[in-house]
Amino acid sequence: MTIYRVIGCMTGTSCDGLDLAYIETNGADILAFGPSETIPFPVEYSNFLRERINLRAPVHFMDAELSKTIADFHVKYIEEFMISNQLTVDAIGFHGQAVWHDPANQLTVQLGDCQHLANSTGIKVIGQVRQNDIKNGGQGAPLVPIYHLALASKLEKPMAFLNIGGVSNITFINADETLIAGDTGPGNALIDDWVIKHTGTPQDTDGQYAAQGIVNNDLLNKWLRHPFFDLPYPKSLDRMEFHQVLNDCGALSLEDGAATLTQFTVGAIMKGISLLPEQPNQLIVCGGGCHNSVLMNWLQKKFANVKKASEIGLNPDAIEAQLMGYLAARFFENLPSSFETTTGVKQATIAGELFLPECV
Repeated sequence: MTIYRVIGCMTGTSCDGLDLAYIETNGADILAFGPSETIPFPVEYSNFLRERINLRAPVHFMDAELSKTIADFHVKYIEEFMISNQLTVDAIGFHGQAVWHDPANQLTVQLGDCQHLANSTGIKVIGQVRQNDIKNGGQGAPLVPIYHLALASKLEKPMAFLNIGGVSNITFINADETLIAGDTGPGNALIDDWVIKHTGTPQDTDGQYAAQGIVNNDLLNKWLRHPFFDLPYPKSLDRMEFHQVLNDCGALSLEDGAATLTQFTVGAIMKGISLLPEQPNQLIVCGGGCHNSVLMNWLQKKFANVKKASEIGLNPDAIEAQLMGYLAARFFENLPSSFETTTGVKQATIAGELFLPECV
């Protein structure tokens, strides 16, 4: 059994920071969890990334300069992470910064120069993890279900993992370990963008504004009639897919808008749960949204058994970074990471492309 010592890197659609995590795995089992860390983005860098995402333009395909800048940001903190934790690693699993996701047209763009990252660190990099899925007819997302399955090895099933990032996605694991997955709808992105617009701060910390607001049920019911919520799994979204609903909030106060958008995230999740073949016995929540107590409380009012990942011994902020390391190990073991029931791919597909360090 080959054991891979890997660092995974994740920068999500919330554009709030870089997650790094070390794990040891054989590509199937998680043999050891190591250190993890979140490096908050400087405000200027975060705002710049949001501006690029708002462009929704083909220029992203040609942006070599930005891709190198993103890689350099990773290099700096990966090297510091390795030194401070005295790590020796075999490979880096690199996601890059998602700036555009258009599954209907089989397009997904994650910026970050994989070869530059390999050259600068002297370490093998597995990157461009969504492209093989797209090439084989899949939506390129979500890729986390296979890792959720590994995390759930000792959990009673049927159960589900819910990741609330910029977009929310769910992984349902049946008693026979069949995976069904997809995006449920907005996560933190709309709430973040609303709060940034009104306060200049990047998020509704702990739901402080939503807690003071009144939900506008007319808007909420209108938004939840969007046809996306009736589509079967697998399905995925771009961060900006529902961005137009912010225009509907124009007459609302900061607090009422935050409350309505937070309830929209909860309502979308419940719509997503209703599409599953059976009710999960528990919902394990990870991602930044699990730290929003108002969002979590409102979700618990809708679904009886909701737990933070930390309640079952997992780090909710490290899971997607750990996933990137796990995908790297699966690549080396020639194991598939996306499936017909998770991304709609025509056949089970290996995620990623290998980038070897070059002498430069």
